[in-house]
Amino acid sequence: MPDTGATVPNEINATLFFAADEPEFVAGAMSHATGGEPVLAITGSDAFARLFGAGHSMDFAEAQLDSVPLNIDDVLDRLRQRLAAVPDVACVVIDMSWTHAPATSVGGIEGWGDIAERLCARPGVAVVSAFDKEFLVEDQLQAAMRATQQFISPSGLRENPHWLPNEIRLGSTLDEKLGFMLGRIVPEFAGSGGLRRIDQMAARGGAPDWLDRAPLVPAETSDRPPWYIRCLGPLEVFAGGPEPVDWRQPGSAPKKTRTLFAYLLNAGEKGAHADQICELLWQGEEPNAKKRARLHHTVAMLRRTLGGQDAVLRIDESYRLNVPPGSRIDVDSFEQICRRGLSFARAGKNEAALKLYLEGERQYRGDLFENLPHEYLSTETEDWIIPRRTWLRDMAVRLHYDMSKLLRRYSRLGEALDHALKAVALDPLNEAANTEAMRVFHAQGRIEAMHRQFRQYSAALNAIGVSAPGPEVTSVYGEMCRSLDHLSPTRRKMRDLSLR
Repeated sequence: MPDTGATVPNEINATLFFAADEPEFVAGAMSHATGGEPVLAITGSDAFARLFGAGHSMDFAEAQLDSVPLNIDDVLDRLRQRLAAVPDVACVVIDMSWTHAPATSVGGIEGWGDIAERLCARPGVAVVSAFDKEFLVEDQLQAAMRATQQFISPSGLRENPHWLPNEIRLGSTLDEKLGFMLGRIVPEFAGSGGLRRIDQMAARGGAPDWLDRAPLVPAETSDRPPWYIRCLGPLEVFAGGPEPVDWRQPGSAPKKTRTLFAYLLNAGEKGAHADQICELLWQGEEPNAKKRARLHHTVAMLRRTLGGQDAVLRIDESYRLNVPPGSRIDVDSFEQICRRGLSFARAGKNEAALKLYLEGERQYRGDLFENLPHEYLSTETEDWIIPRRTWLRDMAVRLHYDMSKLLRRYSRLGEALDHALKAVALDPLNEAANTEAMRVFHAQGRIEAMHRQFRQYSAALNAIGVSAPGPEVTSVYGEMCRSLDHLSPTRRKMRDLSLR
């Protein structure tokens, strides 16, 4: 980093949104945090360390940022030990790509905000949290808006009106939080009360809803740890620890307890009426009073599983989950990653698209609520999960299909085939996925495999009463076959038999 002669203000705790191909922007922004003095980069990327002119570096494992859940005190101890060993460092810059993993994500950004606030209190050390703009999804962007005190760019430092210091965030009323934020925007209002109308308005959004993004101002505080919920594949809930909760509580029916959690999670803020739940869990059973007694027991078992009475709320005749603030769900980030990856692919940013698609592949571990018993997936009056499960599976098929196309362009045919066949395995009737698999086989020169793929697709269609593949896939297959006129007589015969 060149010596700019800039004067660095105290207590810099700033977020930087950067692009890897804008080194001058990065250098200009960092000059306000370093004054030309050495930088310690926390990163797993040599390119990141070079871009930020780091004189020292440590990787994520060394900083204890790879632990789940994040242990804030351990991370602080590691960083302070490293800073003591390199006392000339003026700025710590962290590569926030470590929060891309689904188990860290939003919660990791918020946890890092606490660490950064305490770290920058060390005299003379600035903290810059650097997010690559290309890979930010909406939830991460919003968490970044809450995490640090300032934003930094070549034009200087800007106060972040959405930031709340840890002591305000955890130990204040909503009125005090809003007063603090208002004072950051309008200094004359700092410390003022009388915000009852604002308080009442903000409180309307107080109940969490999994389908909505978290508000910039938390509407409630809680001493309960946030949950991390995996819905894609087997349903798992992490309630503040490294292991998922155990559904097998003494006296419980684990399948019913797990299904109740999934049903209430899907219901969101509005919750679900007791009669709806009874119809789902005890289909066809009578009398109704007996069902209600069983429901009360199942709710009690779910509360015990989640660690407290307040984990499930009863409001009149309905129940809903009382989700701790800061909790995360894998479905939201999976959908956002898929949309962002598709946008990159359409814009020709293939490497960026591939990076996001790989993260999406890691998150999609299987069908939505894969380990729920089949008999609980619908009732006579409600098909509550199958349409959404199908939609998410279609997104995963598209993700693998798009990855195969991109990899094929780079002649990475083995990887392309792997993703094309994963798409076919998820949906054997998907025309685009089968066509892509045939294209990859063709590019590899595996002609017999190409013909076999066409026959398998035709057989899958016949099994559901469709006599033949559609005109588009037939046309593409015929075109690939015509390109093989130079084949030996044996291979040409196999091609002709396949086309019949």
